[in-house]
Amino acid sequence: MRIRIVLLILAIIFGIAAVVGVMIYINNVKSSIVEEEELFPVVVAALDIPKDTKVSDMVGSKLIEIRDFPRKYLVEGSLSSLDNYTDYIARFEISAGEQITPEKLGKIEEIRIAFTVPQGYMAISVPYDEIRGISNLINPGDKVNVIATFTPGKDDLVLFNKDIVTQSLLDIKESESSSGQAASDPGTSWFPSEQILDEDSYIVYPQTKILLWNVDVLYIGAKVINSEAEEEKSGGALSGGTKNAEPEEVKTVTLAVTPEQAEKLVFSEELGRVWLALVPAEGIDEETTPGRTYINIIE
Repeated sequence: MRIRIVLLILAIIFGIAAVVGVMIYINNVKSSIVEEEELFPVVVAALDIPKDTKVSDMVGSKLIEIRDFPRKYLVEGSLSSLDNYTDYIARFEISAGEQITPEKLGKIEEIRIAFTVPQGYMAISVPYDEIRGISNLINPGDKVNVIATFTPGKDDLVLFNKDIVTQSLLDIKESESSSGQAASDPGTSWFPSEQILDEDSYIVYPQTKILLWNVDVLYIGAKVINSEAEEEKSGGALSGGTKNAEPEEVKTVTLAVTPEQAEKLVFSEELGRVWLALVPAEGIDEETTPGRTYINIIE
């Protein structure tokens, strides 16, 4: 009888212990689930962020946004705010959807320049796009030829333009004819037509010409511009008062050029259109080319 009572008591004790254990387990599971489902704010790239983009530009151009993530999906070190990183830039390109971590950012002054300007040369940057930049295949260390197309406006000073020379000849002949001078006698007031109309004596526009040969590429960069902010700075003059909130990416290629080449390159960018042609790593031999115009394009 006593044995049965002891066994019954033990069974009750074990039963209570089992119930308590199950309750503890259930509570732990519930706590774990609640903890895993707890959401945390994280700074995420809303769009692709180019290398060297300033954090201030990321914020102003809406390249980033705050999203909530469960703990199990958090990347180690992910940031919930960029307030302490206003003077930083992107160390490398950040793809849309990536969580921002301190490793992706760096201070401008702490990021060493990625290139060294050769002795006797200058570093100069020009804008380019996928078409003029060979489908983004240009990389630092490559060599390129710079090709420029010139189309002077009617108010630009162009010496020895064929149209100007021809009109000048007509005006001179008409003036001399009206003054009684024989049209067959050119006199001394103008050059003989055979000299002026020699192809070496005038320039035909538009013209496309290889401007620089075997130029070293030092750096490829990009900057995001907030079109809306630029619009406000210009007082609406950029697009006639129509604002565009979409950020715009401006790409540049930095080239190593001599001072004389720098003048040619800047002049070409100001008054013409520049293209880049990728050449072999060892470069190619320079040769005299005629340049291309409407007159010789089909030769």
